[in-house]
Amino acid sequence: MDIDLLKSFIAICETGSFTQAARQVGRTQSAVSLQVRRLEDLLGRPLLLRSSASVALTEHGELFLGYAKDIMASYNGALTAFNRGSVEGVVVLGLSEDYAPRILSEVLRSFIELYPLATVDLVLEDSKLLVKKLAEGAVDLAFITEGEGPVRGGPIAFRDQIVWVAPREGNLHEREPVPIAIRNEDDSYTRFMVSSLQAMKRRYRTAVISRSITGLRAAVAGGLALSAMVRSSVTSDMRELTEAEGFPPLAEFNIRLERAHGRKSAIIDRLEAHLMTRFSEER
Repeated sequence: MDIDLLKSFIAICETGSFTQAARQVGRTQSAVSLQVRRLEDLLGRPLLLRSSASVALTEHGELFLGYAKDIMASYNGALTAFNRGSVEGVVVLGLSEDYAPRILSEVLRSFIELYPLATVDLVLEDSKLLVKKLAEGAVDLAFITEGEGPVRGGPIAFRDQIVWVAPREGNLHEREPVPIAIRNEDDSYTRFMVSSLQAMKRRYRTAVISRSITGLRAAVAGGLALSAMVRSSVTSDMRELTEAEGFPPLAEFNIRLERAHGRKSAIIDRLEAHLMTRFSEER
């Protein structure tokens, strides 16, 4: 079905006039009339009731108008999606530093390749702070760990697990007491570790305290301590301890992609759709 036929038909329906529709689509009135006849011949049904004073839709025309608009919306969406220069601007994306390796390495890189005029402003904070920034409109989109605060209930982007991690080489996990690296005493990761070690009847000592995931990674990779972090945070210079070694995963949870209320722009729409598409491909 010729897209130009649909454009002319929709223009007639919106303006109520062949003359005005012809001006809108850049054709002569006779050409637009011919297009409508071709469309009616193609469908085998009359779409318009013509008179000297006005143009009205037939019952078939009313039905077809909805389809025509849907087809045009899909057509325009496809053109825009593949026009790399059509989307530009800044989108503010919030995420925990824990998930940065997983999100930044491939997912965001592929988005920038698709939309080279886009700028992604990253805000690295924990989920509780990102929930507040979403409410304030300080970020456009944010990855939020489920249960970390009041949100709108955005779609689940991915699931993750808190796991035990150790240096790539060596048997640090066999030491007594077990050296561990923590963020702080009240951190949920610390509570998971302590509870697990107590269940294993293993003695432990706090060897490193670091407020950042970067510090925890360095402590583990450097052979100073074991720690617990989400699987997305595990890098190539450390390894995940397994249940066979006595260290099962500590917790599993959902990470949702939340959007600030009322934030509307093409660049936000595209990043949101891209992120959800890429993570759905991983499942």
